[in-house]
Amino acid sequence: MTPPVPEAASVVRRFLDALNSWDFDVLGELFAPDLVFELPFAPPGLVTRIEGGATFLEFVRRVPDVFDEERLHDIEIHTFADDPNEVVAEYRSDMNVVATGGKYRNRYVARFTVRDGRLTRFAEYCDPIPLLEALGGSVEFDGSASI
Repeated sequence: MTPPVPEAASVVRRFLDALNSWDFDVLGELFAPDLVFELPFAPPGLVTRIEGGATFLEFVRRVPDVFDEERLHDIEIHTFADDPNEVVAEYRSDMNVVATGGKYRNRYVARFTVRDGRLTRFAEYCDPIPLLEALGGSVEFDGSASI
């Protein structure tokens, strides 16, 4: 018998599914008014923190102007035994940049906090270099660093 899925994990799965289908109505239902979104490793010039569920929803509504589809896949969701409201998700993306048709693929680890069936915190960690390159930027090393 499969153990039941904790409510917080179900909320996160619903969020990722709604993001994949651009279901903004469901996304709006899932964001707590005091939601905090963090993107700590965003390339320069991109937002690293958004406060407020409505503000984050407006941010997410603009994503289809940049990427053709979200296409998150290989999703794994993990809950914390000592705090069922904390969730970590691992996933991959496979998207195209609308303006250029360039490919954007990345791997993510995200931490979520769920309260009363809604997201109150969402922090997403990924390698910023593929995003920077997909958006037309580049990273060059001068060869002076030694490892």
